[in-house]
Amino acid sequence: MDAAFVDLFRHHAWANDRLLAACEGLPPDHLEWVTQGTYGGLGATLRHLVEAEERYVVRLRGEAQQPGPAADGADPPAPPEALAPSVRVLRRRAAASGEALIELAGRLEPDAVLDTTFRGEPARIPAVVVFAQALDHGGEHRTQVRHALTILGYEPPDIDGWSWHA
Repeated sequence: MDAAFVDLFRHHAWANDRLLAACEGLPPDHLEWVTQGTYGGLGATLRHLVEAEERYVVRLRGEAQQPGPAADGADPPAPPEALAPSVRVLRRRAAASGEALIELAGRLEPDAVLDTTFRGEPARIPAVVVFAQALDHGGEHRTQVRHALTILGYEPPDIDGWSWHA
């Protein structure tokens, strides 16, 4: 793919890192806090964001996916007691998956098609669809986390394209 496409994933990884960094020091009760209209508790949303991105990388690499609904990104919100790993660990995992997405965006051919599964069925999916899903999914949940941080009284980090470019 071209350099501009790769840069979209550089921004994506940067935005994830900034958001996770802003959440690292939050008290446990704030990580459990649920905002109406979001994925789940703040910590569960962060975990979902990172775990889904790891699944996109697995799919784009053509690696074996874990069976079950999690393979399609349809995992239910985790209960508060299942928020482990810590935000610090999630941040490290997001850095690894972010770097992998950047590398894959630069390496895969624009017309690459993946032999994978979707909702439990074998499927052939253009790689660009998985890339688009990664960007859309990340943006959606970053917005939810920023909203929750605002309601909790925190100043969420600026993670838009203007801030990244500055």
